[in-house]
Amino acid sequence: MVVSYCFPPFVDTSAIVAAKRVREMGRPVDVLQNRMSAERRTDRGLARIADHLVVRRQQLPSPTLFSSWRGITGFTRRGVQRALEWDREGEGYLRMYSRAHFSASHVLAARLAMLRPGVEWTAEFSDPLSRDVTGAVRHAPVREDALLDVLGEGMRSAGFAPPTSGNSFEWAEHLAFALAGSLVFTNEHQRELMLERVDDPQLVDRVRERSRVSPHPTLPEEFYSMAVPEHPLPGDRRNIGYFGNFYATRGMGSVLAALEALPQRLRDEICLHVFAGRPEQVEEEVRRRGLEDCVHSGPFLGYLEFLAMCRRMDVLLVSDAVTQGLLATNPFLPSKWSDYRGSGTPVWGMVEPGSVLDAQPLDHRSPVDHASAAVQVLAGIARS
Repeated sequence: MVVSYCFPPFVDTSAIVAAKRVREMGRPVDVLQNRMSAERRTDRGLARIADHLVVRRQQLPSPTLFSSWRGITGFTRRGVQRALEWDREGEGYLRMYSRAHFSASHVLAARLAMLRPGVEWTAEFSDPLSRDVTGAVRHAPVREDALLDVLGEGMRSAGFAPPTSGNSFEWAEHLAFALAGSLVFTNEHQRELMLERVDDPQLVDRVRERSRVSPHPTLPEEFYSMAVPEHPLPGDRRNIGYFGNFYATRGMGSVLAALEALPQRLRDEICLHVFAGRPEQVEEEVRRRGLEDCVHSGPFLGYLEFLAMCRRMDVLLVSDAVTQGLLATNPFLPSKWSDYRGSGTPVWGMVEPGSVLDAQPLDHRSPVDHASAAVQVLAGIARS
């Protein structure tokens, strides 16, 4: 049984990683997911990742509310009913995997684990649930209802006190910490940050004993040639690809400033391609800086087109989240690193010192938001 609030064909980073995990496990699965059509577009190419392993799939028609307790209870109520029906139709489930983001995945999985205690539950966290990228507490209130009562009783039966904060994100974390047979974190910094807020030393010990660190999986090489992107690349320049949200004031701002400062003879050797959700914002910033000659924009690509474009680029660009002064260590490893790694294309990382990304085998490296260092990297790429 796979419980993943967001799962293909819906486009979401967590959905893609969940499908990669299913492929990595290599076993037939039934999938419980939310019907995300109101909030997420679909991508038929995502079916190539793991649909051959999906036996049954139910898109639960609960409200697509990413943190509301009403959305969590709706997803859980419908999911329990369907899971128990499927469980009774065969010999019963032996294993269950859930992945959050989003938190409802772990709440539903916890309820099923209480109803079927013999099932081996593996719970994965993509990022901390109860802390945001600035380190601030992410809060959404629970509601005193029958579901919360039974979840609290399940935690007490396992020997742990339920959270007292009334925070649905903290409940999802603690339910997995207390009830899952094994836990998966994508990096060590993430695990340490999440455990900082756990007051019960016995619960902390349980997490340490039952958890492992497992980076996002990388797909096999053949996935990088399944599509033929139409985006043209100039053959007389070194093409640098950036895929993701565009922030002119953070990360990408230092790259654009570096291109402005680069001598024209070197700038003529480079073309930066930015594939973002709102390409018009990119174009506006590029025009403002007078960089139309060396920066091209495009919309988000389908997943297989994105992988194929990674293979076609000369360099791929990835940037850390900025957490300095907010968190003791940076717990966020960009998910696209796993896709970049499989392409075989050199990667330029704009990193925070000591971050998880900083520890990866990058071909080019510069401090995030450091324009002069980015100039040196660009000059090296132009000359290569």
